[in-house]
Amino acid sequence: MSKFAVTNANTGEVEEEFASVTKEEIPGYIDRAHEAHLSWKETPLHERATILRKFADLVDANADEMTDIIGREMGKVKKQGLGEVDKVARTARWMADNAATHLAPTHLAAAGAASSYVRHQPLGVLLGIMPWNFPYNQIARFVLPNLMVGNAIIMKQASICPKSSQYFEDLLTEAGLPKGVYQNIYLDSSHAEEVLKDFRVKGFSLTGSEGAGASVASIAAKYYKRAVLELGGNDPAVVLDSKDVPALAKKLVGLRLANAGQVCTSPKRMIVVDSLYDEFLAEAVKAAEATKVSTFDDPEVGMGPVSSEGARDDIVAMIDKAVSDGATLHTGGKKLDRPGWFMSPAVISDIDPKSDLGCNELFGPAVMVYRAKDEEDALRLANDTEYGLMSSVWTDDLEKGEEFGAKINAGMTLINSHMESGPEYPFGGINRSGYGRENAQWAFQAFTNEHLIRVHA
Repeated sequence: MSKFAVTNANTGEVEEEFASVTKEEIPGYIDRAHEAHLSWKETPLHERATILRKFADLVDANADEMTDIIGREMGKVKKQGLGEVDKVARTARWMADNAATHLAPTHLAAAGAASSYVRHQPLGVLLGIMPWNFPYNQIARFVLPNLMVGNAIIMKQASICPKSSQYFEDLLTEAGLPKGVYQNIYLDSSHAEEVLKDFRVKGFSLTGSEGAGASVASIAAKYYKRAVLELGGNDPAVVLDSKDVPALAKKLVGLRLANAGQVCTSPKRMIVVDSLYDEFLAEAVKAAEATKVSTFDDPEVGMGPVSSEGARDDIVAMIDKAVSDGATLHTGGKKLDRPGWFMSPAVISDIDPKSDLGCNELFGPAVMVYRAKDEEDALRLANDTEYGLMSSVWTDDLEKGEEFGAKINAGMTLINSHMESGPEYPFGGINRSGYGRENAQWAFQAFTNEHLIRVHA
């Protein structure tokens, strides 16, 4: 059974608990969502947009409170929390401003008819299953475009983020969203099938672990449901050349340690060409050791706590196993003796790409550095993975970076940047990283009926 509770990641203390819904209560949520959808889908697009813009204003106005909630729930440091909240507001405004363009009928060649076109129509009720690492933005990326489409949402957020998930619904309600169009639900994970088996529920979006994705996707397939999966990543950041190796190492370590390394698109494998490797590794160790580990609201914090005790202990165990498998631990990777779920950031090298750590995602604060003999070897290492979410290439030669990046097997490749996302461009991966896309026009059409209309005179 899922236990919904705010357990302060900075202190380890349980602050609030919330009761899960019973199996018998689930049909009531679906009833309300379906009835709300029937009227919401007829609501003019400009009225839906007005609600999203009001929601964005409310997010801006409540940013401090929102960041304090997730700082306690899962340990996100204040500066990063404010950045996440700002992205939610930007996403709401972008979806409101661009829905009319992307949901307008797509006109086709007549092909023997008087006219042919496709209408992008809502499907109905959707289930969202979202993780704790970006408690607001993960919801926003799925929910906000689908509200513009005319779908209704039942949202199951992670059990450690019950307060932030309800706050999201409260702001939408305050913005004027009709009751039932969006419902936060404290749903036990084992009851996902109770939602998806209902004919009125037309699909789901899940961001989370591979195990969770495979489990829910199998249920969805059983009932013919539409799905978008955003799962894990073992994302490469390939360093081909640099005029300032210390600055680059510091930047990449900072990116890796953001959100305590608990980011699906984090640069988990730093692949560095041989000529830069030794200097890069030494500077990475310096940068990790200089990072202040503290509570989310410390003005000087560089890295906050890990989200939960179990998550921290799993990360430490995975690092210990990597060392036993032959990897070299240069610094960190240990529990810190203080209240809360703190650990020291690790720097690891000499990782066997075929080992557990080499093959699987480490969702935590561990900088992993790989030596590549040359650029060809760097590409081989970058593609030596069953994942395929984000990747990056770092070079002073932009043309070379683009050519190299196009050869990486991933859903997203950035040149001289990493861990970017925004409503203006698509987000998603391939292989074990999932399927489907969020953001931009792809977000509007992930859960629509692409309804062909052909008119013959």
